[in-house]
Amino acid sequence: MAIDQATPTLAYITSCKGRLSHLRESLPRIVEQPALEPIVVDYGCPEACGDWVEANFPSVKVVRSGPTSGFNASIARNLGAAAASSPWFGFFDADVLLSTSFSTRVVPALAAGNFYRANPVTYQTWGSLICHRNDFALVGGYDEAYTGWGGEDDDLITFLSLLGRRQMGFPAELLSEIAHSDEQRTRFCEIQDRWLQSRINQVYLQAKLDLYRIRGTRLESGEANALFGEIQRTFANAGGKGAAQDSVSVVLPAALIGSPPQNGMIEIAELQRTITYTVRVKGRVANPGIAPSDVECI
Repeated sequence: MAIDQATPTLAYITSCKGRLSHLRESLPRIVEQPALEPIVVDYGCPEACGDWVEANFPSVKVVRSGPTSGFNASIARNLGAAAASSPWFGFFDADVLLSTSFSTRVVPALAAGNFYRANPVTYQTWGSLICHRNDFALVGGYDEAYTGWGGEDDDLITFLSLLGRRQMGFPAELLSEIAHSDEQRTRFCEIQDRWLQSRINQVYLQAKLDLYRIRGTRLESGEANALFGEIQRTFANAGGKGAAQDSVSVVLPAALIGSPPQNGMIEIAELQRTITYTVRVKGRVANPGIAPSDVECI
């Protein structure tokens, strides 16, 4: 399809907290691209990134979270999505640089039933994702229970796939990253150990999937926060003590069971169930990544 120069098709959504130097490099690359709706979420940025954006790029929509001590990527991205009017949402960190030809190469290929990531995806571009606004709403957006570094992107990808949406790739050459340290990644996170946070996130996602399959419905916000909090407390305490293994139990909804009829009566009982997740750290291996053959590319 041809690009409509006047009507935005893809909302470029990024957030910033203490990353103004990165935003100064990434934002100018996209403000003049056709069909893009640039949105910057100032998530309590100590450098007042929203003020800088408004002063230098008045066409860019700025969303402010208000004062906050930490950083929650899910909340930030959901705020940006709520402010978007485009049919497609694109989520990119402030340290991800888009090629100046990004919109002209990607927007014409966007098609319903798909979501899009770089192909091949890399460690640096893992969380960069494009999906349709209707699909984003159907999966409930980003899960705001994730409070540490990472995890929310894997969650969204998983539930888009469960929705039946197909992962498509756009050329990885259209993205690059500003090099920075892990300290910058976790600066506003309670847990600084990214390996530990990843372990917590993966256990939570697995538990969430198991509950979804058993119950047939997604967790309510309060349930999700409680579950993530319990898993984080359990594994953070174990990780803090240098433990290589620890377990957490998740209580499932009670089920009623009944006996076959006996002497004109049946017995009704309540079955209480739990799932126990035990994680044993076995070591670390090189990341094989996702091979180009695994994902169809546009």
